[in-house]
Amino acid sequence: MSIKWLSIRQFRNYSESRFDFGPAINVIQGPNALGKTSLLEAIHLLSLGRSFRTTRMNDMIHKGTEGFFLEAHFISNEIEQRLAVSMSPRERKVVHNHTLYPSLSSLIGLLPVITMTPDDGLIKGGPDSRRKYLDLQIAQFDPLYIHYLTRYQRAMRHRNQLLRRKSFDAIGPWEQEMARSATYVVKRRKSLIHSLQTLAQDNHERLSGGLGELILGYQSHFDGDFLTQYQKTRQKEAAVGYTTTGPHRDDLMIKIDDKEARHFASEGQKRTCVTALRLASWHLLKQQTGVDPLMLIDDFGVSLDESRRQQFLECLPEFGQVFITCVDPLPLSGAGVKTFTIKKQDEQDRKAAGYTG
Repeated sequence: MSIKWLSIRQFRNYSESRFDFGPAINVIQGPNALGKTSLLEAIHLLSLGRSFRTTRMNDMIHKGTEGFFLEAHFISNEIEQRLAVSMSPRERKVVHNHTLYPSLSSLIGLLPVITMTPDDGLIKGGPDSRRKYLDLQIAQFDPLYIHYLTRYQRAMRHRNQLLRRKSFDAIGPWEQEMARSATYVVKRRKSLIHSLQTLAQDNHERLSGGLGELILGYQSHFDGDFLTQYQKTRQKEAAVGYTTTGPHRDDLMIKIDDKEARHFASEGQKRTCVTALRLASWHLLKQQTGVDPLMLIDDFGVSLDESRRQQFLECLPEFGQVFITCVDPLPLSGAGVKTFTIKKQDEQDRKAAGYTG
């Protein structure tokens, strides 16, 4: 799996740009605030139908314009394909080859991707950040997962409305739908965590020099028959007006030597844990999809100390096509490295930077 070229129009601070990428390591370097992260954001959007920086599509539209357009030509299973997304306040259009897709979620799985950012919320963020991590990982190889997760969320919204109105006559079918969907979602999340455990620990050991054991677990507010639970808790939950148990409340537990990382780990240990998890996610996604996922690494050098940075750089060639942003040049060389230098240009017409190497 690799992107041959990417065209960007009216996206963030790019008016019109094209990047012709190499099949291995692509380094995007230059000063801050010139569009390095925006380039990764565009690839991430084409891969997952969402940004890793904002939930508002309007934030990504170039100032003074009405919408943006992204187009990527990529190779998957030795077949060249085209993917295009156009966005405006009036229209969202997704096209894969010659097929018009109904929604942004249809993108998930076409370009498998793992993204690493300095402000990764896997440990420092709340449970919703860790649930999102699990959900996006599973959704890229299991189309049914999105189906069940969406149905669960929809049914829960209806149940919550009925709880607030204390209207129990019509609540049964929604609880049945929630129970079916919750069972599938929780089963897939637990299976993913089990599969990640060995891979994550192996990567953690390599990055940390064998200091500490990384332990993953699934923390659930309830583990049993969901339908019975929802029926039992109707009166209690009607008092608060929402559903208190289910996969929407669960969490991914991340521990080092049996101590919860978010409470007891140092900053360096937290960053190492996150990096180990993302690398494990890449390897597992490769196993599950049969292709090399894209690897996006934003602002390399911020998240790890010198020794861990060197360990990470040494393992980069393992990860297929890599897109990595940095301010200062990286100690990488060879035929597999292509460097793009982002330069300050006219605010009204920023073309893609030329590349060297």
